[in-house]
Amino acid sequence: MAEPRLYDIKDAARYLEVAPSTLRYWESQGLVRARRNRGNDYRQYSLHDLIEASEIAFYRKLGVPVRELEGYRALSARGLDEALARTEDDVERRIAQLEATRARLSRQRALNAEAARLARQGMRPDAPGIARLDAIDYDEAGPWRLLVEEPWRYGVLVDAAHPNEIREAVADASPSEAGAATGTCGGAAGALWRRSPGHTARTCLECLLKVAPALSESNARELFDKARGQGVEPVLIVGSYLLTATDDAGRWDFHRAWVVGESAA
Repeated sequence: MAEPRLYDIKDAARYLEVAPSTLRYWESQGLVRARRNRGNDYRQYSLHDLIEASEIAFYRKLGVPVRELEGYRALSARGLDEALARTEDDVERRIAQLEATRARLSRQRALNAEAARLARQGMRPDAPGIARLDAIDYDEAGPWRLLVEEPWRYGVLVDAAHPNEIREAVADASPSEAGAATGTCGGAAGALWRRSPGHTARTCLECLLKVAPALSESNARELFDKARGQGVEPVLIVGSYLLTATDDAGRWDFHRAWVVGESAA
């Protein structure tokens, strides 16, 4: 019968996907055990030692604190289950957070792709994709919470008569969100702009609006000029946030935007 194989600490750590120092720490806390090579006193682990250590690695990946696993060898099956039960809610919460993070990641990548599309295609006729913009009451906490959680709801408006002035807004707010943003009950008093049936591809042009994060400059004037060149007399630009990034000209907030105007014909 072949002698059972013993593994050194480097191999054991590799199989368990932990650092050798972690194994030594677990041993100092009584969570795992190691044999000693009689010739050089190096740690050695049997297959069964690795199986026991893999359970500790599993519990640690779940987030069970080392202090709760102290005396692990003395725990009954019920005691082990109680240690796991104390972490189950935390694991479920972390899973929910990861799922939310994955959804946010997918959405942000879609917004990035939208910015790339707009940069490639340039200005083109299209009806606005947002229905309304509501003013922000900066003394209210509501818009801050909403826009931190859903930054794509951050909107901007630029009047063609004042192309250097950028107004911040909440895009497509529900009545309750609009009320929270503006400090009004229904949000109607805070509406900066609403899409109307007359806002069609004949009078509106989709484009990529670039705004400096400090709202100190933008490419709005250039977009208004391009709109006039395409036969649309601009009234304003409305947009919703995509991302903040750097190009050759500096760092910008990029917005999917529409020049809203009147036909010059």
